[in-house]
Amino acid sequence: PFLKKHELYFSQALIWDKQHPVLTRKDFMGAHEWCFYGWKEGAAHEFFGPNNATDLWHVKKVNPQSMVHLTEKPVELAVRAMQFSSRTGENVLDLFGGSGSTLIAAQQTGRRAFLMELDPLYCDVIVQRYEQFTGQQAQHVSPSSIAA
Repeated sequence: PFLKKHELYFSQALIWDKQHPVLTRKDFMGAHEWCFYGWKEGAAHEFFGPNNATDLWHVKKVNPQSMVHLTEKPVELAVRAMQFSSRTGENVLDLFGGSGSTLIAAQQTGRRAFLMELDPLYCDVIVQRYEQFTGQQAQHVSPSSIAA
């Protein structure tokens, strides 16, 4: 119902193999996460990845000692997703900004990232990571100042 309501097309699920299990209180330790792949219904769809790309991505999780967010994702995951599904200069939207990995990946790949994060603490983390990575000072922009 949600996808249909928002005219989104679900193509397939990708699996991120974290390489090392995460300790939990469950019977089995979690060693993967699901990533959902799709696009706007009726929109043109292009794939820029290799012909032999698989739905299983082996990418090491972020070292727990260096994590700045509880569910921090490796920048490499976002880089791969962007390179396979968008062109340089295109926009990328991340509604769960978290630690800012998507923003760093967009900077690395020449995309324009728009992030949303509800927690002010993590908004600050995202800004700090961006400034550290780029050496530039982040600028706050209001929604009304963003060109379509």
